[in-house]
Amino acid sequence: MQILTRDIPPRSAWALEQSGVHPLLARLYAARGVNSGDELDDALSRLLPPSGLQGVQDAARLLADAIAADRQLCIVADYDCDGATACAVAVRGLRMLGAQNMSYLVPDRVVDGYGLTPPIAQRVHAQGADVLITVDNGIASVAGVQAAQALGLQVLVTDHHLPGTELPTAEVIVNPNQPGCSFSSKSIAGVGVMFYVLLALRAELRQRGVFDASNQPRLDALLPLVALGTVADVVRLDANNRRLVAQGLRRVRAGALPPGMSALMRAAGRETAKATTFDFGFALGPRINAAGRLADMTLGIECLLTDDTGRADELAKQLDAINRERRVIEGDMREMAMDMAESLFDEGDEPPPAICVFDPDFHEGVVGIVASRIKDKLHRPTFVFAASSAPGKEHELKGSGRSIAGFHLRDALD
Repeated sequence: MQILTRDIPPRSAWALEQSGVHPLLARLYAARGVNSGDELDDALSRLLPPSGLQGVQDAARLLADAIAADRQLCIVADYDCDGATACAVAVRGLRMLGAQNMSYLVPDRVVDGYGLTPPIAQRVHAQGADVLITVDNGIASVAGVQAAQALGLQVLVTDHHLPGTELPTAEVIVNPNQPGCSFSSKSIAGVGVMFYVLLALRAELRQRGVFDASNQPRLDALLPLVALGTVADVVRLDANNRRLVAQGLRRVRAGALPPGMSALMRAAGRETAKATTFDFGFALGPRINAAGRLADMTLGIECLLTDDTGRADELAKQLDAINRERRVIEGDMREMAMDMAESLFDEGDEPPPAICVFDPDFHEGVVGIVASRIKDKLHRPTFVFAASSAPGKEHELKGSGRSIAGFHLRDALD
């Protein structure tokens, strides 16, 4: 084990002390990127305004028009915890704001691969949707967006990933990392982006006279889901993300959380009243992620969407069982992959500049986790590959890469 000493910016520590923070806490906060006492205020009123997010007003108008015309909406989600919570926030929030005709679709990791692809667009169209909304994906789905639009669908992309050289031609893109967006919380998770779209939509509906300040829906009820997805996606907890997480945790501890989250806490042996970010990152998140890795992420999303306590408990138990299976598979794979990685260099020598391992018996659902473990131990960019189990693609390999700080894997591959 190696203990790393964090840098403590003296100006930040001084500014925190001047605002009344204890000197020891000031040093701890400064080392974690807090620059002023204002950043420690986690009130909802201190959240960045939605208006700073490029495209969010256009997204609000598109959705308000669709709701008014009773058009059918379909959410296309990602198969990790951020994607699942973003989907649940989208479905719950849009229903609160008046959407009646709504469905969701989450790609199968094995069969479909990642994101909005042309076949996924075909499936959305076949369901009778008029508007396709991506959550936690879509910024790289150039072909998928074109296919959807060719079928007559309007496309709203909500995402937080870095864009490539070509943006999709969606009607609206909401992504703080798209060119020209001045929203300062570039680290916001996909679930946070969708939450901001809902805030803007509610404001648009107020302006249209659908709601007023006294009868508008309370979107803060969605904050437990926002907090869970934000922590589970391991995004940087800048001031805005910290506020989202703190507000979500506050509601969880008060018992104001969806039945599915309560059921997952029980399945993990955790106490809701004492919930911490550790519970989000190491208890709830892995159980939801396990569905996308080994089974069908629909299980995870349904758990977060149901308001039936009995159904929530049933789904949480299924997710817990899948996560136990994931641990066994991951443990065996990690041990084998680590042995393979360490065989690439002699004991006492430095590892090679990058690590790449493959075995036909590896499970493609956990290659990312195993790559992360090897990267952490050997401090090298790492790829782990498995044989694809998708029908007709058995001759292909499917892998995942994880990189070290300061080395951007996608840019290096490009």
